[in-house]
Amino acid sequence: MSYSNYTVRITYTKDESGAVAYILTYVDHITDPKEGMKATVIQGQRGDGSIIIPGGKKSQQIIVRGQLVDADGYKDITTLINEMKAEVTTDLGVLKMEHYDSGWQVDWSYTVRRIDEIRFPKSLRVSSQKYEIPFLVVAY
Repeated sequence: MSYSNYTVRITYTKDESGAVAYILTYVDHITDPKEGMKATVIQGQRGDGSIIIPGGKKSQQIIVRGQLVDADGYKDITTLINEMKAEVTTDLGVLKMEHYDSGWQVDWSYTVRRIDEIRFPKSLRVSSQKYEIPFLVVAY
């Protein structure tokens, strides 16, 4: 069995143009979106059958977890946190997963909105700071 070595990145762009992308650093967890259907299921009281009334697409949430890393310490980590807060806004944006293979190849891309605050678990911010960003997919 052989394995290919790819560089993977997650980028967030504030608008659809993709001109200025913010690269989410050291991502160690991402929930891949699983497209599904929102349906109403009515089950019979006596029989084994069901009635399924199809609906629209199910809302998807993508959670990205990673780390901000800078060896220079507290001041620089705080600067990276403030930069992330300024770049990853609650406005509509585009979240992409890409890998490098003779150029950046897009694995998936969704129009998203950050629906909650960016969470920074407790840390002394000396050399790194973990983060967690929840996104809601608003267009496939």
